[in-house]
Amino acid sequence: MPVFNGTATLHQSMISVLNQSIRDLELIVVDDGSNDDSAEIAERLAQEDDRVRLERRAKSGGPAAARNSGIAQAKGRYLAFCDADDMWLPHKLELQIACAERTGAPLIYSSYHRIAPDFHESAADFTPEGRLVSVPPKITYRDLLAGNKIGNLTAVVNLSVTGPVTMADRSGAEDWALWLEITRKFGAARGIEEPLALYRAEQKGSHSDDRLRVIRAVWRVLREQENVPRWKAAWYLMRSAVAALRKSRI
Repeated sequence: MPVFNGTATLHQSMISVLNQSIRDLELIVVDDGSNDDSAEIAERLAQEDDRVRLERRAKSGGPAAARNSGIAQAKGRYLAFCDADDMWLPHKLELQIACAERTGAPLIYSSYHRIAPDFHESAADFTPEGRLVSVPPKITYRDLLAGNKIGNLTAVVNLSVTGPVTMADRSGAEDWALWLEITRKFGAARGIEEPLALYRAEQKGSHSDDRLRVIRAVWRVLREQENVPRWKAAWYLMRSAVAALRKSRI
């Protein structure tokens, strides 16, 4: 869980992870050079729950660097991501790990709800509002080339299949770049159509809110990482932009 100046939502997000029906987990919070009380919030919860570990970075390095710091410390067979403004529903990990063990898939994902920036209830008390981002039961490498269909907050990497992973510094598309690498090397990802997480939408100033930067990052991933021909990359970029616009209207 990377956090940068996340005082308003960090406690909510951490509690949603710690309250999972599967108790055998570790929560690694990486404070990415915050200048608010984020580190203190995480430290207080770490004192109450020994499953929490806090890493403090003196200077912000962005989402990929913060996530990689946490990834490097992770000890489990499964690796999951939750930003400090998102939340998990209580049975998320239980259902996804069962799916991973049943299918042997390298990557598991799910549908999720979009919520307002000022949502302040707990994940356990969430009432659906109809803002659902649905996913198919299977996503291949080719499917992903046309756009990121896997919400970062829903992803679970099966490290027993993939081995160690890292996120490339592709600001705005770092998670998608990793999903592409995993599905290209290890086969299709598997999804759970039931929504298992809450995504806080419409946050101005967030990394994902800089549309031009995201478009540039997508183009670089297609051309430099995946070596897609220019004409095909342009086609995929257009499809990705249309899909992102549709999602933003949910």
